[in-house]
Amino acid sequence: MTKGECNGKTEYDTYAECLGKALCYIPTPMTVGLYAPWGSGINRLLHNVQKQMIREVQSREKKELAKTREKTRSTTGLGFVHLLLHLVFLQPQMTEQHKKRKTVRFIFIQFSAWEFAGSEKLWAGLITTLCDNIKDQFGCIPTSIVRALGHQSTVQQSESNCEWVSKRILRIPVWLIFSFLLLLALALILVMAKYGFSVGKMGNDYIMALEGVGFGLIGCSALLTLKNSLMVGRNIFVSQKAKMESLMNKSDFSSQLGFMNDIKQEVKVLTNFIHYVEIFERRKVRIVLEIMSLDRCTPDKVVGVLDAMNILLSAPDAPFISILAVDPSIIATCVEKSNVLKGMADNGYEFLNRIVTLPFSVPKMDAQTKLNFIQEVVEGKDALMDDTPLQPEPLEVNKCRENLLEIVPLINVSSGHDEPSKLKIGEMNTGHYIRQAYQCLMDRDSDLQEYIEENFLQMRRIVNIIPIMVTLMLERNVSISSFTPQRIAAWVILASCWPCRLSWVWQCLEDAEQMSEFGKEKYIHDEMLLWTIYENSSDKLILIQSSIEKLLTLDGDPEVFQKFLSISYKFTVKDAKVILPYTINLDYSLKRKMELLLGSRLLGRKATSLPDDAASLE
Repeated sequence: MTKGECNGKTEYDTYAECLGKALCYIPTPMTVGLYAPWGSGINRLLHNVQKQMIREVQSREKKELAKTREKTRSTTGLGFVHLLLHLVFLQPQMTEQHKKRKTVRFIFIQFSAWEFAGSEKLWAGLITTLCDNIKDQFGCIPTSIVRALGHQSTVQQSESNCEWVSKRILRIPVWLIFSFLLLLALALILVMAKYGFSVGKMGNDYIMALEGVGFGLIGCSALLTLKNSLMVGRNIFVSQKAKMESLMNKSDFSSQLGFMNDIKQEVKVLTNFIHYVEIFERRKVRIVLEIMSLDRCTPDKVVGVLDAMNILLSAPDAPFISILAVDPSIIATCVEKSNVLKGMADNGYEFLNRIVTLPFSVPKMDAQTKLNFIQEVVEGKDALMDDTPLQPEPLEVNKCRENLLEIVPLINVSSGHDEPSKLKIGEMNTGHYIRQAYQCLMDRDSDLQEYIEENFLQMRRIVNIIPIMVTLMLERNVSISSFTPQRIAAWVILASCWPCRLSWVWQCLEDAEQMSEFGKEKYIHDEMLLWTIYENSSDKLILIQSSIEKLLTLDGDPEVFQKFLSISYKFTVKDAKVILPYTINLDYSLKRKMELLLGSRLLGRKATSLPDDAASLE
């Protein structure tokens, strides 16, 4: 057992726990750069970080409750009504007691940039997603009240321990005015019920005067209340998200200089609202904005989202933790190619460092993490491994095979004997063959995992390709006596991880066959290793190497490729002739491009050599 598998945890789990715990203590605003190559399971790691943060918060809340005996408030049920009364009649204050509180509530908001890629202003989608999720979290009424009644009011610092003070009009508490008007309205109702609207009777002049004064006071307050109610209602039915979307749809949107200021004001309102809520709940509230799939967007849109993140970081008291889960090499390239920052950000990495305050590079994936993911994918492939023989067989043989399958588990932990690769090919049908190939992938003692890239998408491809390739070969009655399930799995890995170099070997094989047809000496034989062919043809590969640099980036480590073909899996020319036509995960266009480039370079070399030969004859 490796050090990454101690206590049943993989290295990914350990790193996720450490990052999740750290995010519970860092001050805000904060931008975390969660860096990993594309396809390496960064979203899965982010999910584990989120779970660790929740566990840490729950543990801390229990400790604080035992220490301070102060319970947190809820914003649901009766707590929701309590919150509304606080927002209408009271003003919060930031006290030293609140600053010392250690309990935290995290609100996780996921923003998948790829879902908004069709929008002209991707960065605005980030802000609208933030607004919409906060509204859904706390309800539209509290956010509308703050936006309508308290958008100009910021939470003031206070040296006292009083967290809520009354809102005042002419130094009179609002709740007192409201209570007085409510009692006055009840008194008028009682007077009207008893005396009615008596007109012309001298004995009722005092009552009429009292009724007039009462209605006047109530009428003035009713107008003010109606105005505020209309503002709240307008914010309920016309959300800030809808307002920004309408601005974005205007043709002169780009000329609206005040739009960015509106965005900043909206972020300020959200910040104030979060401060209101955290003082009410007696715990700190942190908005964790998880930005994913940004490395799949165009350069200008990437820069727009980074600018929006700067807006979130502009306020020193903003309660935002932005987690940028991306491949940094792609983001840096997008920044350098962006038209928006042309001449301003020649170094994409430097620009990224200005935004990110906590860089966290995801480590190389350990073997246990690979194994866990492959097992998850394979467990959904049971239907492909149904034990259906290709040809009719005697009943006795079928029974023997069924008994054999019953004792073969789907996930096999090798114990050093009965290896799948040692079973006879002729005794397997399609389902059994696929099952054994999967077992080779999941065998802890197998070296196949060493050659699989740290890319979850690549692993899924390999698992998906194996059953199709095996079924195709067996259905076509291809003789695969030399291909054990392990070698089939190894070949799929070879084609998936080094498509360019394997295509080059294929091209060399094809050239050798064509030369033999013209009667030239055949320098390749069936028992020759593919690595030997690759090594012998390296001088030709150098001719076109500069033209296929982009294709070579598709391949994994060249030293690992050498080890794979020269030591671990010594595939021969004979093996390649059998299996190459059925290698469905190898793009034929790669070989075709190499063929054209090699032909043109060799033709150019011959053309330049002809004048030299003619000169030597003279």
